Amino acid sequence: MDTYPAMESADLRVPQKICTFNDAWTQWLQGNKFPVAFFGDSTVDGVNTTDWVANTIGIDGTSPNAFSKKLEELLRQATNNEVLRIYNSGFSGKNASWAATILEEQFGGSSAYQDVRMIGIGFGINDRLLYPNEKAYRDGFKTAVKQIIDWCYAKGIQPFLLTTQAIVEPGVKTLYTNDYPMRTSEHIACIANEVKRELAEAYRLQLVDMNIYTEKFLLYSSVSTKRIISDQLHFGDIGHQYEAGALFSCLCPRTIVVDGYTKIDYSSQKIKDSVPDDWLSLPDVSSDGFKVYVDYTKADTLDILIMSAWVFVNAKRKLELKAYTGSSSDTYVKINGEIRSLNGGETILDQLDLGLYHLEVFTGSSSKVDFKGFILE
Repeated sequence: MDTYPAMESADLRVPQKICTFNDAWTQWLQGNKFPVAFFGDSTVDGVNTTDWVANTIGIDGTSPNAFSKKLEELLRQATNNEVLRIYNSGFSGKNASWAATILEEQFGGSSAYQDVRMIGIGFGINDRLLYPNEKAYRDGFKTAVKQIIDWCYAKGIQPFLLTTQAIVEPGVKTLYTNDYPMRTSEHIACIANEVKRELAEAYRLQLVDMNIYTEKFLLYSSVSTKRIISDQLHFGDIGHQYEAGALFSCLCPRTIVVDGYTKIDYSSQKIKDSVPDDWLSLPDVSSDGFKVYVDYTKADTLDILIMSAWVFVNAKRKLELKAYTGSSSDTYVKINGEIRSLNGGETILDQLDLGLYHLEVFTGSSSKVDFKGFILE
């Protein structure tokens, strides 16, 4: 666990860090619940997702397609832990000033979330509607977020920060021109999210820049804007699934993040479910660009898993995924659980859009263990 000595500044005393994302990860690997909550507005709550149910203060959220639930499912799969929890603490139409007043009700002793260990603090979208100008927005929002951070530390809960989900509001809707002159995405990005970056630095907090992730998804994924964010404010199911993957890549240290040409083979440091080291071949001359691979005959014909990898594609275009084997016709791959056969040599498997992918390689019912690796480009 990382800790930092308390430090004095002109207007801030920095508390000692309680825990980190890696503490959460290792707790989950041990089979512990170690709950993490995401505290924010309607974009956290899951408005515009299928079967959304508005959250109630102090009650466990139940929306099945909000990113918190999808993240929980992914983490449970990756850790083989059906106990771990990710709490949905989003509230439609609310802001940080309001949030600072309901902390005890939402996370205190009578709440369903009373055992929370870490809280990701969002907000910022609705806050722009409270203030007459940018200076007031900045000052009011910063004060409220600091109050939430300080409350968390006083209760022994580790806070971290989330920038806001990207939205499609480049200009003020005609209806709101006079009443809400700051109702634009630029105001959120340049005021609320900058405040969070400053507070993350000042308090030495971990920050997940969801605004950057989700802006990239809007700009560069092949999915239409209408499907991602039909009302221009709230991501729907496909957007929340993407957000879950982005958050997973921050919480799961096994994730291989790729934004261009990438090779994944048996020298990759974050692969899992691999073969024994003594099964590997290290040739004097590389084959298909792979300098280490497995070409081994085992004593049985059991279908075994010989490599897995969590890959988060963070590129500005789709990446072509190719798999490479030697001579075996039995080796096959699963992509997010879907079986794909290999042709021997090079097989083009798919075009991967932005998001999270679970790659698994199996021997098939064969004594031959034969696999070189993947290339994304």
